[in-house]
Amino acid sequence: MNDGEALRRRIDDLSPMGVRFVARMVESLSDPPQAQGSAPEPTWISAESDWIEYFGLLISAHHGLAVDALKETGFENAFRDACEAVGWGVDPPASATRRFVDVTVQTRDGRHRRLSLKSTAAQRLSKSTIHISKLTEAAWIQDVRSPRSRRSRTLELFEEYSAAVDAILMLRAFRHDPQSIPYCYQLVEIPSAIFASLHLLPLSAFEADGPTLDCSVQGNSVAARVSLDRSDAKGLTYDS
Repeated sequence: MNDGEALRRRIDDLSPMGVRFVARMVESLSDPPQAQGSAPEPTWISAESDWIEYFGLLISAHHGLAVDALKETGFENAFRDACEAVGWGVDPPASATRRFVDVTVQTRDGRHRRLSLKSTAAQRLSKSTIHISKLTEAAWIQDVRSPRSRRSRTLELFEEYSAAVDAILMLRAFRHDPQSIPYCYQLVEIPSAIFASLHLLPLSAFEADGPTLDCSVQGNSVAARVSLDRSDAKGLTYDS
């Protein structure tokens, strides 16, 4: 008996309401999101078409039941499920207290990737730029007064961050209005190496109480920006 036959037999055993529920889910799954890559070459995720298909089906299943965009906890669960579906190893949720890291993935080539997962469904998302509010905690922001101390603490924080995290994966949900189902999801990978150029900034860049720091990448002098937000003692913001 193949999987399709087994599934049909299970459906036959359901109550009328159970069949109605399954029919609603099948209708949602019959039109999953279609992947449209924008990277110049396949990434470790987009090169795995089964992962993309399964993740899209999970999004469809979510919206078979809910209008709300897939949020951070749901994104992490869906991400883990998709990894397991294609045979990638993932560590158990909350398996250890790990600062910055949400999940570690081992792909079939044996490589481990330590990832920070973010999501947003904010209104008026830009298609060309990315904003991450509260990238990470920095409780010392309001207590540091001198540019030298601010520079030292900032560089120390991002050394720890880059040592722990290989990349940030951000799921962005674009909606026409807060009450509508997202018409587009975008999954973006941001390598933590983008913060390496913070070490090249002069002391003068840290003079403001809440400075905005430019990150240069591959000849682009302002490829990204990190803002130290003193209005919230926990906040560092990332813009790219």
